[in-house]
Amino acid sequence: MNTCRRSRACYTAGCRNEPCVLANRRYMKHLAFDHARGQKRRVDATQTRVWVERLTAHGWTYAQIATAAGLTRTTIRRIAIGEARNVSRHVAGGILSIRLSRPAQGRITSIGTTRRLRALAVLGYPSHVIATASGIDTSTLQNHLAAQYASIHVATARRIAAAYRRLCLAPGPSDLVRARAAARGWHGPAAWEDIDDPACEPEPPTVDTELPTGRRSTIDADLVMQLTAAGLSKQQIAWELGCTVRSVERVHDRRLVPAPAAAAIPAACGA
Repeated sequence: MNTCRRSRACYTAGCRNEPCVLANRRYMKHLAFDHARGQKRRVDATQTRVWVERLTAHGWTYAQIATAAGLTRTTIRRIAIGEARNVSRHVAGGILSIRLSRPAQGRITSIGTTRRLRALAVLGYPSHVIATASGIDTSTLQNHLAAQYASIHVATARRIAAAYRRLCLAPGPSDLVRARAAARGWHGPAAWEDIDDPACEPEPPTVDTELPTGRRSTIDADLVMQLTAAGLSKQQIAWELGCTVRSVERVHDRRLVPAPAAAAIPAACGA
């Protein structure tokens, strides 16, 4: 009996369980945003393959590269032998971010990593944004966000810490992720005197747990149409753009688009 993987891959394989449907919907939503920005999802694999070759020349194995990049060994092998002609920006970024030196050895406690990811959630950063900044696979980040692992590879922890240092200087884009993180009692960056010290106790959270009520009066009509084409409901588009449902309806009315069926708003990615 096959086990549901609760992912878009499971959805594309034919599964229609709610977690897989929502995973596919989130993917299509992010894809629509990228298309609206004119950002390609895939790039030529030549530069990435050359970097894998240089890393192996410095003593890295495929398994070590995969662990440091937050990818699978199969992905690294396909790139190395030239089987992958192009790769996603996420994969390329993860591999190219590895420093050209001897591979880091060993694993460390994941407490600091989990605290960093939760602090970024308090600031409003969804997992897919952190994945883009760190080059680590979203599922790996979500596992550490949920504290499912007691340890983490040194190289992976360093990359997440580097992304954390960059992102924690400004608020994140998602009010829903911010509200859910605060409701769960997670702590922001300022709560930790030493975020890596297991014995360090955080100061009480000070972020409000109420969902924001403010809405923008004007929205990008083209982006509304992109998200509609990706299968999002009016409610989901309103939440994503920070506007009212009526604003979305007005765009649909102007573009003569039938109103999509109402659907429950899914939990934010990584929340």
